[in-house]
Amino acid sequence: MVDLVTVEEANDHLRLDLEGNDDEFDDERLPDLELKIAQASDIVVGYLKKPDNTWTAQSVPPAIKAATLLVLSALWEDREGTGDGDFLRPDGAVARLLVRHRDPAIA
Repeated sequence: MVDLVTVEEANDHLRLDLEGNDDEFDDERLPDLELKIAQASDIVVGYLKKPDNTWTAQSVPPAIKAATLLVLSALWEDREGTGDGDFLRPDGAVARLLVRHRDPAIA
């Protein structure tokens, strides 16, 4: 599975201000962030039903990147699962961003 967002994009999106210089981060939160990027990417690809996609963080369509960042936000900010997760609901923002890219279900 290829990550659909980079650490730099996640850092900017979550406004973490990871410690380090240039593209080399030296921050205790980095392993957790990398794990959550992988999880968010897997959740989005699973929803799209495209396990064999060839996207990279550089080639993924913008709507899919936006959805991945929203999923990442939910994973990062609501670790206990106590929030309402409104953009992860079937009618939430993530589903609305991804619906046009999703393979249709076969009945």
